[in-house]
Amino acid sequence: MLIYRIEHTDGAGGLAYEHDAHRKAGCRSAYYHPSPYSGEELGTELSDLFMKGKTDDYHFGCRSKSQLRSWFRSKRGRRAMAKAGGVVVTYEAPREAVALGKTQVAFDINRAAKVSSVPADQW
Repeated sequence: MLIYRIEHTDGAGGLAYEHDAHRKAGCRSAYYHPSPYSGEELGTELSDLFMKGKTDDYHFGCRSKSQLRSWFRSKRGRRAMAKAGGVVVTYEAPREAVALGKTQVAFDINRAAKVSSVPADQW
């Protein structure tokens, strides 16, 4: 299964703050989406994984580039993430290493292989 994620070139997350600091007024925050514990995600594999607390090796991602873009809508924000060292990475992971949610997924980074990487503003 392919998974798309924005991260630093060293693999760390946290660039949503950079995105939000540079988005235009009225552009939705990257933190606007529901968490694994919220009503919309309840009952999904993602929610179940987080309720069990077995998330140490799991990273968040999306099932498609369009799903990822729904989190990071601001072109200005994506440019800021790229300037800060952000890249969009495509991973491939076996289905059993992925917990599906409605708005995002979590995947076991130890069972995923990096397929490609491009600057956060070039996808």
